Amino acid sequence: MKKATDSEGGAGVFPLSSEDGKISERFFELSQEIKGDVIVQKALKQHEDIAGINPSSVNTIRIISLISEEGVKIYSAILRIGTSDAKVDNASVGGITCGIDLDTGKLKEYAYYVYYVDGGRCDRHPTSNVVFKGRQIPSFEKAKQLVYDAHIMTPQFRLISWDIAIREDGEPVLVEANLRTGGIDFHQLCNGPLFGDDTTKILDEVFGKK
Repeated sequence: MKKATDSEGGAGVFPLSSEDGKISERFFELSQEIKGDVIVQKALKQHEDIAGINPSSVNTIRIISLISEEGVKIYSAILRIGTSDAKVDNASVGGITCGIDLDTGKLKEYAYYVYYVDGGRCDRHPTSNVVFKGRQIPSFEKAKQLVYDAHIMTPQFRLISWDIAIREDGEPVLVEANLRTGGIDFHQLCNGPLFGDDTTKILDEVFGKK
């Protein structure tokens, strides 16, 4: 359960449970506390290979794509991972981010604490001790295809950061599309300059240069 609008960074997300088919009392309490509309969704159960890194949070793949006259192009992908017993994977509440190789779908060597002053990094998960380098992300090609298909349907938004979870059956599911604040800093910290060889072309377009 969460506030429907004006929230970010995992703040205001409340996990709820029911016993014997009854809605928990906490639901009714929150209904009174939260001002405005709320969203209530069934919890996702993620793929065991991703849950193995940190089981308390649904660890999502963030993929950033740009659409142009040439079509949709994916520029970067990272895995967002919760730490300790956190229920969310957001970096703003202590989560870490690890780059994903776009060709192989495997994790890179280091994950980063984005909001540490020194950009602290680690080569294994601080809670589970799972080593990142070379760990395969299940159904990564399917996740990329989901991004291609979704972005073609929303061409009015040129640059989008997509958060995708991999369900226990291996199917990707879109959690949300970030249209305004896509977290480019996460991508560049984990994977380097975002647009690579296309940087000059894209900047020329942004600044109106021929």
